[in-house]
Amino acid sequence: MKAVIFIIISLWFSNNIFGQTEEVILKGTISYMSSQNVYVKFPGTEGIRIGDTLFVARNNLLIPALRVNNLSSVSCVGSLIGLISLSLSTPLFVKVKIERKKDETVRKEFNEPVSVNDQAITQIHKNTVPQRDRSQIDGRLALSTYSTISGRNTDQRYRYNLSMNVQHINDSRVSLESYISLTHKSTELNLIGHDLNKYLKIYSLALKYDFSRNTNLTVGRKVNLNMANVGAVDGLHFETALQNFTYGAVLGSRPDFFDYSFNPKLMQFGFFTAHNIQKENGNMQTSLAFFDQMNNFKTDRRFAYLQHSNSLLKKLDLFCSFEFDFYTMVNLRPTNTLDLTSTYISLRYKPWKKLALFVSYDARKNIYYYETFKNQIDSIIDRESRQGLRFQFTYRPAKFLNWGGSGGYRFQKSDPTPSINAYTYFSYTQVPLILSSVTLNATYLKSGYIDGTVYGMSISRDLINGKVYTELQYRLVNYTYKNSHTTLRQDIAELSLSWRIAKKLTLSADFEGTHEPGNNYGRIYISIIHRIGGGIKANNKRFSKVLRF
Repeated sequence: MKAVIFIIISLWFSNNIFGQTEEVILKGTISYMSSQNVYVKFPGTEGIRIGDTLFVARNNLLIPALRVNNLSSVSCVGSLIGLISLSLSTPLFVKVKIERKKDETVRKEFNEPVSVNDQAITQIHKNTVPQRDRSQIDGRLALSTYSTISGRNTDQRYRYNLSMNVQHINDSRVSLESYISLTHKSTELNLIGHDLNKYLKIYSLALKYDFSRNTNLTVGRKVNLNMANVGAVDGLHFETALQNFTYGAVLGSRPDFFDYSFNPKLMQFGFFTAHNIQKENGNMQTSLAFFDQMNNFKTDRRFAYLQHSNSLLKKLDLFCSFEFDFYTMVNLRPTNTLDLTSTYISLRYKPWKKLALFVSYDARKNIYYYETFKNQIDSIIDRESRQGLRFQFTYRPAKFLNWGGSGGYRFQKSDPTPSINAYTYFSYTQVPLILSSVTLNATYLKSGYIDGTVYGMSISRDLINGKVYTELQYRLVNYTYKNSHTTLRQDIAELSLSWRIAKKLTLSADFEGTHEPGNNYGRIYISIIHRIGGGIKANNKRFSKVLRF
């Protein structure tokens, strides 16, 4: 049940907006996920409409992720747009327009922990977000169990997640951010103390001291937003801002390759500079970083990282990032040739309200998960469609009808033939009589070793006005492995339930049953999440005593 290595930082914003009509960005948190639908909670859904798009923040750019299919007063349910990867820690955003009087101040506070790599969007709005020095506690405690049932065998795993972020402890200049996870199988409880690094993962644990509003120093493990592509750094992080420029440097080491523990032999250091322009109609941000990475205290890689985002043109958003290696080890020999090792370019265009177009080119390194909740077919689709050239669209031809899809093409030297993938869905919300959302979808994948299709249908409904939400879905999988000429035919049925027990307490449950010729097995996932904090100053005093500030 180990998840992909990720770091979660709790830091979001309070907006003060003046005027008659303002566009604000609301942040929601994922309370539950099924194979096709995602359940998202908001402080309130005023201004959100069925058919609206929910976004994820990736590399300083809002990327379409979900299409809203159903709404309640505090939550909504969306279907995936394309093949965006989400997790329970991924924040989602929606743009809404709110009518206000000229002298009325609109203020919204969001205190949910945010994934570091997704939180780069805050850098774009940095100059427009008021700084706050008062104490706040934001966190999440999650207990989950994941079971696989196959014949007489049952494999049960447990996971305990704690994210605790304390801003300005006891109204001081010191802040704490952390994300810690403990994972083990039911048969491994007595082994945790013998090999703690195998089961305990510290994805983020750092203390920050603010010398001023524009200058700070952080000690510990964290991902620097201006160099998020580098990953986590164990050490010192310094950052200062001057007008539209931000400068910073890091000095430390990389986490161990095998168990993500502290490894001082993997030293690294680097620096960056970033420039940000804010306009009424958008923004433009450019950052450049240089890094030196060592192995056993000897340099084995030097590279530069360049990223640029631009939304100054109306209805058009551009993001691109590049990595250039100018020193690396090849066959144990140093090489100084300039080499473009990573490229990502994305362009989003919304010609009118009902249509959005998105095209991207991804030549970055693929992601490999230590362990994932995805079933076999979802893992194959995710791996084969992540890189290459991709086109996506969303279209709303009628009030309750949504249509979207994506297509991808990839050709690499390691691929014997080009890989082609396509996905489309039709969703109709508020179906008469049953008052539910119905979605039909289809996926096609053809690569060098697999060829086949997936057809699916789901029905979802808000049972108790934002308190209880349920979904039922079915998928038919039919794939052929080219090398062995064997087939993979599966009938997958899934029942999902999300119950908001209290304001800060949510229970989620999911059962997935899979039938294959001569084999039946199932998966059960149960999770209970409790949000911590809300700016309770009394609790912060306890932290100050423990940390002796």
